[in-house]
Amino acid sequence: MIKKAKEFAREKHKNQVRKFGGGPYHHHVEKVAKIIKENKKSHKLNELLAAALLHDTLEDTNTTEEELKENFGDLITSLVKELTTDKKESKIMGKKEYLANKLSDPEKISSWGLVIKLADRLNNVFDLQNGLKEFREKYIDETEHILKNLEEKRKLTNTQKELIKKIKGEIE
Repeated sequence: MIKKAKEFAREKHKNQVRKFGGGPYHHHVEKVAKIIKENKKSHKLNELLAAALLHDTLEDTNTTEEELKENFGDLITSLVKELTTDKKESKIMGKKEYLANKLSDPEKISSWGLVIKLADRLNNVFDLQNGLKEFREKYIDETEHILKNLEEKRKLTNTQKELIKKIKGEIE
């Protein structure tokens, strides 16, 4: 399943590059999966890793929900849907508030989805040194706001707390 998800993500993201360093986009989703593998123990680890590899496919490629469901089943599709930004709602609220509200609400994003999102954020802050100063400052401000909201409003697992600690260590 992981190999299939990796190949699917590579194909779907094949012409995309990262905003920060300009490298192939699929490197990002593979690093997110690696962060999860290093930090999370779960009886559903393979599903989490597959969802991490696929987390941007609905948002950033022509992938459909049906295509994900057909290839990877309900759980992985559900996780990818949770991780997909509602562009309309994000535009209305502003991305910072949208993410802070969504991630702190267990009704909107599951505990597993939050682990993937935190691993995604951690990989993004690793790459911040490659971004423009203005973007870096905005992204750090957004990240600090999201983390503060999470810590105040949501019961966090040990894995989530550890990922938050690592994110804070990177942005300090």
